Amino acid sequence: MCRLLETIRVRGGELQHIDYHNSRVNASRAAIFGAVMPWDLSEIIKVSELDPSVTYRCRFLYAEEPGTTEFIPYVKRIVRKLFVIDCGNFEYSYKYADRSAFEKFRAGIPDPEHSDILLVKNGLITDTSFSNIILYDGVRWYTPAIPLLKGTKRQYYLDHKIIFERDIAVKDLYKFVTARLINAMLDMEDGDDIPVGVIIS
Repeated sequence: MCRLLETIRVRGGELQHIDYHNSRVNASRAAIFGAVMPWDLSEIIKVSELDPSVTYRCRFLYAEEPGTTEFIPYVKRIVRKLFVIDCGNFEYSYKYADRSAFEKFRAGIPDPEHSDILLVKNGLITDTSFSNIILYDGVRWYTPAIPLLKGTKRQYYLDHKIIFERDIAVKDLYKFVTARLINAMLDMEDGDDIPVGVIIS
C-alpha cells in the first residue's frame, strides 16, 4: 500500500499552518487515490493532551484513510555543509512515507550528522533530503522554481512574497551569499546560514 506522510509543527498546543497542510494532503489524496471528500486535519489530529510548552513534530501517516499519528518533541537539526548530488530522474512530487531513496543519496557523505545533500536535477538545484532551500543574493531570498517537493512553508513564504522562485543552476551558486533550509518545522528566521562556499559540488 502507498503510504504518505505529512509533517506538521505543533506549537502552543496548536497545529501550525494547518490550511497549507490540508491543501497538500487533499491534493495528494485526489491525485493518488481519487478522493473527492476533503479532510480537515484539525478534526482528525487531536493535540489536546500535549504539553503546550513543548514544540512537537507531528508525523501523520495516511493512504485512502487516516493512519497513525505520532508526536515527537522537536529537536532542531544543525546542517553546516551541503554536498551536491545529481539525482537523475528521481521523482518526489508527493510526500511518501518511504524515504529510502534519500538515505541512498546520503550514503557516504562526510559528517552525516551535520551535513546533508543538495539534490540536482537537469543541472538545477532542487531540495535537500529533508527541506526546501532558499538562497540570498544580497537583496532577495530565492528558492528553486522546480523543487522535488513543494513544501508548505515554502508556499507560505511565496504567497507572502517573502521569497521568490527562480531556476538556480549549480554553476550559478556563486551569485549567492548564503543559504538556509526551510520546512514545516523550520522557519527561515530560525535557519542557520550556510555559506555558499561550503556547498560542495
